[in-house]
Amino acid sequence: MARPGGFGLIYTWLVIGLGFGWLWLVFPGLNLDQGSTLALLLALGILAEWLAVPLARGYLSGSYIVVAACQLTCGGAATAWVTGLVALLGLGIANRGNPLRTILFNSAQHVLAAALADAAYRLATGQVLPVLIFTVVYFMVNHLLVYLYLLPGRRDHPDIFGWDALRWDAYTYLLTTPYGILMAALFDKAGTGWAALLFLPVPVAQVILRKYVHMELANRQLTALYQVARRLRQEVAPDDFFQVFLQECRRFLTFQGAVLYFRSPRRQLFLPCAAQGPWRAELGSSVVVPGEGLLGQALINRQPLVIEDVRKEVDQAAAGPCRHFRSVLAVPLLARGEASGLLVLGDTRPGLYEEKQGQIVSIMGSQVAMLLANEMLAEQLQQMAVVDPLTGLFNHRRFYRQAVNRLLGLAPGETAALLLAGVDELPLLNARYGHGAGDAVLQAAAGVLRDISRPDCLLGRYSGSRLAALVPGCDTAAALQLAERLRAAARDCRVAENSPQPLRLTLAVGVAVFPQDTNRPDRLFLAAEQALARAGELGRDRAIAYSQTVKLKANRDPTSAVT
Repeated sequence: MARPGGFGLIYTWLVIGLGFGWLWLVFPGLNLDQGSTLALLLALGILAEWLAVPLARGYLSGSYIVVAACQLTCGGAATAWVTGLVALLGLGIANRGNPLRTILFNSAQHVLAAALADAAYRLATGQVLPVLIFTVVYFMVNHLLVYLYLLPGRRDHPDIFGWDALRWDAYTYLLTTPYGILMAALFDKAGTGWAALLFLPVPVAQVILRKYVHMELANRQLTALYQVARRLRQEVAPDDFFQVFLQECRRFLTFQGAVLYFRSPRRQLFLPCAAQGPWRAELGSSVVVPGEGLLGQALINRQPLVIEDVRKEVDQAAAGPCRHFRSVLAVPLLARGEASGLLVLGDTRPGLYEEKQGQIVSIMGSQVAMLLANEMLAEQLQQMAVVDPLTGLFNHRRFYRQAVNRLLGLAPGETAALLLAGVDELPLLNARYGHGAGDAVLQAAAGVLRDISRPDCLLGRYSGSRLAALVPGCDTAAALQLAERLRAAARDCRVAENSPQPLRLTLAVGVAVFPQDTNRPDRLFLAAEQALARAGELGRDRAIAYSQTVKLKANRDPTSAVT
């Protein structure tokens, strides 16, 4: 999990200080004559921790047998030392990627749990009741301390407390307590040898439990696969479905961070559409380029990528957004043989993921990939409905509607200029060099219009040879300056397409301003068309404003005026 904040660090080191301080206080109470017994119990406890069964949120081991036997045989001081060293050395030998601070905390929490359980044990009377009270207190204190340790990460990981692991741990305590009592009895009557032999079935049982957990994990994988398929058949918004998909992955995978990328057909990049975990802000702003970095290579290979330890296997520059993790599972989501998405799961502990897990996620992800592919197809169809395929600008219908809406939305006193640019002699170019040359010239004109326009301008293909731009906050003088810049940039452009020499590009531009020339949006287009027609009458490669020439003509012929 992420590094704890100020409160988390204070709490962690407070528990560590109390735990190891308690060991120092009770050390004089140790019976060193029981050294061989304590050494055997310590070795058995470390063996149980080494063979612990991994769960999604924690591990199961039979080490409580050693704790119960030590309490009944050697007393509370010895139990605190044995359980603390078992946790310390067990995690040190079979380190699961935890930092030193976490290892020390785990050891100290077991010491404090043993100390409080011993206090409760001493208050109880009878033969069975003290053992039961010791077990309950030891279990509750252990999990309470862990709960408080993980509490700062609850916002990023709602399921971080591992209720499933808690349930299994409760079963373990229930089964191992009688076994620990029997082991303590053998210590008293038959010696350490027979007690050690009695412990041998415990590792075997843990191996069997590991197999059972794997079977249950496989069942959860199938359940997750079914749930994803079921939700896909329902009317679910894509963003909601992605969150459901990540939630179902948590049935059989543990991860502290996750991000789901989808392919953007326009940019040829993979953009994030859902992210979880303490680094979700950074993950949600990252992009993946096919072939670049760790994730980009996974897209090229189209196979699940399992990284056991990013620090050891991947250069930090190539790790990209995965640099926060040690274990990484990256699964390309394939639809119709193409990668339409990429799922990345990560955890700060190394060695969490296996190839078969990647295969299961890949099967689940194929359904998500189909959804992503359908979303991309819908986006492309929507794009085709509003964009002119030749120039990449809005088509006439979309441009006209957007322009009218913008003009009607202007506040009193605001202005907007409409520029209509016509490519000079485009029919002649088509006739002489073919329509391919004419298309290339029109594409070049659209590129020039894009280059000289501001980001807030609305651009479109108005008709066959004419392009349009609606420029907000622009009066007649500024609009004519922009038109001159457009003409000058067009003259500098050369187009070589199916012609013996590069073709020159020149534009005639008509300008009309709202509301100076007319306060009706529909009439603004007619005014700009009249200005463009007047520019054509006077010759190629020129810009004319409606207010300059058309209104003068209107004064002589009132039937031509636009109002």
